[in-house]
Amino acid sequence: MQQRIDKSEIRHEKIRSMLIANDLVTVNEFCKILNCSEATVRNDLRYLEEMRLIKRTHGGAVATGSTALNSNMSMRSAAFKHEKDIIANYVINHILFPGQTIILDSGTTNTEIAQKIVESSLELTVLTNSFTAASILSRTDRVKLYIAGGCCDHMTSSFYDETAKNLFNTMRADIFFLSVNGISHEVGFTISGHEEASVKQAMIKCSQKCIVTADHSKLGKIGLKVVCGFGDVDTLITDGNANMERVKKLKNTGLNVITISNKTVWTNNKNRGA
Repeated sequence: MQQRIDKSEIRHEKIRSMLIANDLVTVNEFCKILNCSEATVRNDLRYLEEMRLIKRTHGGAVATGSTALNSNMSMRSAAFKHEKDIIANYVINHILFPGQTIILDSGTTNTEIAQKIVESSLELTVLTNSFTAASILSRTDRVKLYIAGGCCDHMTSSFYDETAKNLFNTMRADIFFLSVNGISHEVGFTISGHEEASVKQAMIKCSQKCIVTADHSKLGKIGLKVVCGFGDVDTLITDGNANMERVKKLKNTGLNVITISNKTVWTNNKNRGA
């Protein structure tokens, strides 16, 4: 049965998208576009402000710097490419071993990991819901590849529906590499698209270990939907440009954070393999 989507979540996502596109939007404009009452809009804006996704103004709202928004795959691939390359190299050289079964979530850092796997000599079993990662991994016969199919989201080049979820409900993996839009010590790990959450949660459940791969731009941001808390994630791998105050707050939650620069790796856990 298809999971029911909360109408309020759809409104929240539309509100956020409108603010990113227009900077300032009035309550009347929200009411007209969303086809709902002023009271409903004001309640939505109050909730989103409490989540630090927007800032209310007199008669409307504006986006904030902490707003995390889904964007086109090609645009995200170009952003912080050097940092993603550093993270991917660390994963190949320090996390992965021959014979492992891993899950690659959709996301540009994980796409970079897929490319590094093809370039390496690693023999792995890989499950993924990323069409882009699957296309890359199909180039080598050293990878036993499972693709979670279903309806493809062209914005993220990935599969998020019950068909994809069903695959992960029947599989087991050593490591899941989770991709998120926002990481906050107050909220946890968040995404912008509400439809992605249940598939990501199925991936977490079927994996022995969950590692988040995220460049520094994700730290301190909060997406619309919470995927999981710190108890579900073993390690965060980020780059050396991360704000150290934010890293400190994340470490204070008990999360193992690995911060990688070109020459130095900083971690609060001495165990190899995260």
